[in-house]
Amino acid sequence: MAAAAATPARAWWRTAAPASASTAAVSCFRVGAKSLTGLQMTSTRTNKVRTVHVKSGEAEGSPSTESITRDEETLQRDLQTAIQEEDYAQAAKLRDELRVLQEDSRSAVLAANARFYNAFKNGDLVAMHSTWAKGDHVYVVHPSAGRISGYDMVMQSWEMVCDADYEFPLQIDLQDVEVHVRGDLGYVTCLELVKTKGSSSWGRQVATNVFEKVDGKWFICIHHASHFDE
Repeated sequence: MAAAAATPARAWWRTAAPASASTAAVSCFRVGAKSLTGLQMTSTRTNKVRTVHVKSGEAEGSPSTESITRDEETLQRDLQTAIQEEDYAQAAKLRDELRVLQEDSRSAVLAANARFYNAFKNGDLVAMHSTWAKGDHVYVVHPSAGRISGYDMVMQSWEMVCDADYEFPLQIDLQDVEVHVRGDLGYVTCLELVKTKGSSSWGRQVATNVFEKVDGKWFICIHHASHFDE
């Protein structure tokens, strides 16, 4: 894109109008003086719920699930059976177990989300590597850039972020956070407010982060962020 090439490189979290997806099928992801070609742009929206401030060292672990002996699908099935058989005492017990499992899973996904943003905030490439699932199915969409697929390419894109000529840690506030979990998949939607040291303005992105549970631990497998202007 000739127009993009003429624009000075800047961090994506700096305030800017989002590029139009209709102008080109390919866009360039820029951090500092480096670039990586992506594929296709999309956008997303979030609904307001609450505000979360991401701080270094926050939520270093995930809640234990060792006491949960049945998965969500089994509990849902047993609950429906108990209701059909009018065994309301058992139904109440199963409903409580299901609520505990769902709350535990949401907490664990939020903890994984915090680990991801702590790695981003601190420019910590080692921590960023540890937060991502491995495989060709993972992908990232940075603002004003295309889809970058596969673990190796995703990590290369984060290497560019962490090696950029900006002073870390960044200041990152998350707003309008929602978390949803179904079985071994969960996702978080939020509004990212990102500011570099000494800057007076915030970059605003809407983001969707998808997580998968592997061997009892949650890993991010999709990060999709797009510029947002009110």
